[in-house]
Amino acid sequence: MTGEEIKELIGVPEYYNRYDKSKGWDYVAVLVGRATQAAEINELQNILEAKTKAVGSSLYEEGMIIDGCGISYSSPNATLAAGLIFLDGLVHEVAARVLTVTGTATIGVWKISTVLTQDEDSSLRNPALGYPEYRSPGAYRIITKTQWGLSTETHEDATFCGVYKIDGGKITRQVKAKPDIARYDRHAHGNYAVEGLTVSFVDSASDRQNFTVTKGLAHIDGYETEIFQNTAFSADEVIDGEEITKEVTQSETLTGDTRKIVLAHVPVERISVVRVTKQKTVTNLTHGAAGCTDELPDDSVTEIIEVKQGAKFYTEGADFAFVSETDGLDWSLSGDEPTAGSKYDVTYQYRVNAGFTFDTTSVTVSDDDFLSDEPIDVTYAYRMPRKDIVVMREDSSVELIRGVADTENPVVPDTPSGAIRLAVVSQTWVSPPSVDNSVRSIQEQISELARKLHELEGRIDGG
Repeated sequence: MTGEEIKELIGVPEYYNRYDKSKGWDYVAVLVGRATQAAEINELQNILEAKTKAVGSSLYEEGMIIDGCGISYSSPNATLAAGLIFLDGLVHEVAARVLTVTGTATIGVWKISTVLTQDEDSSLRNPALGYPEYRSPGAYRIITKTQWGLSTETHEDATFCGVYKIDGGKITRQVKAKPDIARYDRHAHGNYAVEGLTVSFVDSASDRQNFTVTKGLAHIDGYETEIFQNTAFSADEVIDGEEITKEVTQSETLTGDTRKIVLAHVPVERISVVRVTKQKTVTNLTHGAAGCTDELPDDSVTEIIEVKQGAKFYTEGADFAFVSETDGLDWSLSGDEPTAGSKYDVTYQYRVNAGFTFDTTSVTVSDDDFLSDEPIDVTYAYRMPRKDIVVMREDSSVELIRGVADTENPVVPDTPSGAIRLAVVSQTWVSPPSVDNSVRSIQEQISELARKLHELEGRIDGG
C-alpha cells in the first residue's frame, strides 16, 4: 500500500511516509548518532514491498492461481477451494468458501485491509518490562484478509479481483498467464492436455451425435484453459454418402435365399433402383404388313429366345432382325415371315425395375419371377467412413470438426490454430462411433508420425 493509502486507512495524522516510487529511492542508509525517524521505517517497508511486488508482477498476472483455488458448481452452490492466489504483486492465502450463485455472476477474491491498534489488542503495547516505554502505545498493524466472494458484494477498504465467471451454468476463468511465460510455454511445449478432458460418445438422437468431455486442464497457446465440470456437447450427424451406379451382381454372389443380394459397399444408406432380367412368352402377337417391324409389348428387351408360329420356328438373322432401339422384330430380311395379319408367339428376355427391401448390408428382391443367373444391377448409396476430431479452444468451448470421408483412407482434419485436439472420432456408420483419446499434444502427434514413418521404412526395407 502507498503511504497515502495507509494514512487514509489508519486515520492518524501522525503517520509519516515520504516514499514515492518516482523518486527512485532504493535503500534507507541509517547513520550512527542520528535518531531514526518513524517515517524512515515506513519508507523502508515501502521500498522492500515495491521490490518484492516488481518480481512477482514480472511472473504473474493479477488474479492468477498459484495453487489450489479450484471451483465446482451445482446450482445454486459454487464451491471454492482453498489455495494461493496472486493479488497486488504478492501471493495471498484464501480459505475455502461456498457461495450462492444464480444467473450470471463473477466470482473472485476480495482483498480487505483493516487496522489493528493497541486498543483492540493490548499485546501491541511495548512489552519491554523495566523500561520507561513499557506498556506505551506503539505502531499499528495493518491486516490484509482475502476471501472468495461475488463482485456484487460491498466491503470497506477492499479491492476485488475477478477469477471465475459463471454464465448459464458454464464456468470460465478470467485470468491468463503473463504473455512472456505463455510464449515460452507455447514454443517449448505446444498445446497439450494436463489432466482430464476425456471424450466419450453418448448416443445419437434427432440427427445429433451427443458426447461428453470430463473436467480437466489444457495449455493452449501457452495459456491454461480449463473445463470445471463434466460437460455435454453435440454435433450434427452429417453422413457422407457415395453413389454406386449399377453395381452388377452375378448369381454366385447371391445367398442361399436367391432373392437376397449382399452388396459390396456397406453400410447402405439408400437404394434407388434394382434392375433384374425376366423372361416371358407373348402369344398371338399380330404380324403387320409384309416386311414391317412388329414391336414387342415390353421395353429394354435384351435377347430373343424363340419366335414360332405353330410348328414353324423363325431364325434370327435369317428371317428377322431384332431392333433394340424400338424393341421390335424387323421382318424385312429375305427369309421367311408370318402371313400379314396372322398370329405368332415370341419368347424373350427383358430388363425391368424390381421391387425390393434392404438393410445396411443387402437388398432383397421382392419379385420372384426374375432370372437369378442373369446380371442384377443395383444403384445405391452407401455411407463412407470418416474420421472427425474433437477440439477445445482457448475459451474452453468444445466442438467436433468433420474430416474427409473416404472408403479406404479417411482424412483426419487439421487441428485449427488456437485449439487442442482432444480425440479422434471414427465414424463407421455400422456401429456407434469409436473415440480415441490417445493423441492429445503436439509432441504426441510428432511421436505418432515418427512411429508411422518407422513402420513404413520397415515395410519398404522388407519388400
